[in-house]
Amino acid sequence: MTEYVCPILDLPTSVDTTTFGRDSWTVVRCRKTGFVFLANPPDYKKLETEFAWERISVMERNRRDAEEPVVSHISALARSAATFMFPSRNKVVSLALQLLRRNKSSETLSVLDIGCGPGKFLEEVYKRCERIGRRTELVGIEVSPQIANLCRERLGPLGGRVICANAMDGTARLNPQSIHLSIMASFLEHDYQPLRLLKQLRDSLVPGGMIVLKVPNYACWNRIARGRRWCGFRFPDHVNYFTPDTLRRLATEAGFTVYRQTWLDKFPLNDNMYAVLKKAA
Repeated sequence: MTEYVCPILDLPTSVDTTTFGRDSWTVVRCRKTGFVFLANPPDYKKLETEFAWERISVMERNRRDAEEPVVSHISALARSAATFMFPSRNKVVSLALQLLRRNKSSETLSVLDIGCGPGKFLEEVYKRCERIGRRTELVGIEVSPQIANLCRERLGPLGGRVICANAMDGTARLNPQSIHLSIMASFLEHDYQPLRLLKQLRDSLVPGGMIVLKVPNYACWNRIARGRRWCGFRFPDHVNYFTPDTLRRLATEAGFTVYRQTWLDKFPLNDNMYAVLKKAA
């Protein structure tokens, strides 16, 4: 019987090997939770250098262009069309703004973006909040020094700050109960210690603080239809493959409740899903 540490329990559990791995990367399914994850993920240091997002994303795009040129071309056209038709549409930002508007406190609200990239989400949140008279304090965590510098250039004039570190080290630098809202957009699938990260982040959130999440949806119909060719499989930087049920299990284990995840948030025709987690009392 094969055992690995299940990331959403942080405990060794029995697993079944799936057929979704590639090269030396093995994808397994936990028998206890049903969670699917990479059995042999690279550590943080390799994810910061050898398997950095900016390198792997280009390599993966080139691989798909070579293996499935027609599908890759159609996907690119669809993304371009969506951007053209809805240039300012971003569900993560929209969810964040809804939550910030509902907060009746008169104090400045701290907004954290983990894996903030060049800071576009935080800048958009700041500008939209400014229009409605809502004051925000921006904090970004970004592991890439080059991208972190780009983020500093964008957020500096807005009074924001950027922590250049991996998510675990970055959240460890935050003051207890100092963050009102955290954004984790297309990030949690990259972290091989999601339970530990959410528990640590929980300490940094104010009572009732929330997290806006976006992750690939392993339960979507496209994954079922395309199998190992699903666009959500990206090795080795995608290490977690969540379904709505396993995401809820992780939230509960980490001390959160699922505040929002409507049917549209987990629409089966969408390769991604969304959720809002709330710090439990």
